[in-house]
Amino acid sequence: MQIKVWRISNKRHYESLFSGVGAESYGGRFNSPGTKIVYTSGSLSLAMLELLVQGNERDRFTGLVGASATFDSENVIQIDDSELPKDWNARPPKSSSQLIGDDWFIKRSSLVLRVPSVVVPTEHNYLINPLHPNFKSIVFGKVQDVEVDARLG
Repeated sequence: MQIKVWRISNKRHYESLFSGVGAESYGGRFNSPGTKIVYTSGSLSLAMLELLVQGNERDRFTGLVGASATFDSENVIQIDDSELPKDWNARPPKSSSQLIGDDWFIKRSSLVLRVPSVVVPTEHNYLINPLHPNFKSIVFGKVQDVEVDARLG
């Protein structure tokens, strides 16, 4: 089965949309700085919500682009809720959740790691390891402009 995920970023960074350099520079919920992971979401709307909760400056929501990535479900492992630390959804993220992604990345356990979203816990984000040998099997969609409804900003 094929899984399609989405990523949104500022247009300035469209060439590195699926490189993992942003997460490598700043870290994220499931990675420490220095670990190159690509954060994607199971739908375009979840990708938008994930972006919206990162800040509230309206300028941040202009000049956005997005693209899909499609891969085979055989390339995915998922974190079971029982494996998540108690504070996995803390704000800001704690090292306990970052270690999950760091460990997965280092071991190259799979191309993709499915994790719950903090924004919508019943939905999922998909972390992609751009250094995994199967990365070249991903089919990337065309980069397109993404508009944010003014009522959300």
